[in-house]
Amino acid sequence: MIEKIISCAQSGAAAAALDIAIKLGLAYGGWYFESPPAADRYRLERLPGGSVRTVTEKAVAAALGSLFFSAGQGGLSLRGEFIQKTALHLNKPFLMVDLAHERGFSASQRAAAWIVEQRITILHVDGDDNGRSAPAVAEEVAQIMEASIFLATMQTGITSPLQSVVQNTRRPQPEAPPTTMEAALNHLQRSLSLKDKATIANMAAEELVSLHFTLGDYINTHFDLFTAGTGLLTDCRRRSGQWDLAPEGAAAVIIRALWERLRDTCRIRIIK
Repeated sequence: MIEKIISCAQSGAAAAALDIAIKLGLAYGGWYFESPPAADRYRLERLPGGSVRTVTEKAVAAALGSLFFSAGQGGLSLRGEFIQKTALHLNKPFLMVDLAHERGFSASQRAAAWIVEQRITILHVDGDDNGRSAPAVAEEVAQIMEASIFLATMQTGITSPLQSVVQNTRRPQPEAPPTTMEAALNHLQRSLSLKDKATIANMAAEELVSLHFTLGDYINTHFDLFTAGTGLLTDCRRRSGQWDLAPEGAAAVIIRALWERLRDTCRIRIIK
């Protein structure tokens, strides 16, 4: 699955890829030789004495594959051709998505299949606008990128719901038990992997019970719900409207609230 996105942010497509990385909590960054807009926001590093060529070569070399969005009518632009040749020279996989002929979910499916097949964890993304407005291209690319990442995440295989929750090395414990629902949700959202978050977000409500022995066990063990009068239990009772809620039921309330939050950011959306 994708762990990091590299881009230069010089086009609508390139900036959109970094925006999606920020939204999904992935690592991101890149290089530039002439200061682009929002260089600090995108964690871009200046390449002294660089050029379009050297910056592009560095980005392609740092990634495990390059995805290029073409917004023109004639296939690859000169920039796209240079990225393709650089990738081939470095023996790195390259994929072009031609927005003039391939749109929406079909484009996301093809990109996701390529990401999984090539086992790409660090992805370089670039593109061109070619006469189309950068915001329009950015919006389309953002939709394709988000769906592609979630589809690739789900295709990597999940043997049981939140298997990583029971792996202590991957699940950092809070320094102190959270005392509010908001603090509990923030901790879980920071700690869960993208795959775990996508798994929860794409569950049906009736499937949440399957998380009882993984995520529920973690909550019961580390959130101090069974100590009398804890702030978190009180907040769970207030949020749920169940003032007689037992400690063992509070974990289910937290899981339900986490599911509702993640459905806004980590659910696969079918785009036209």
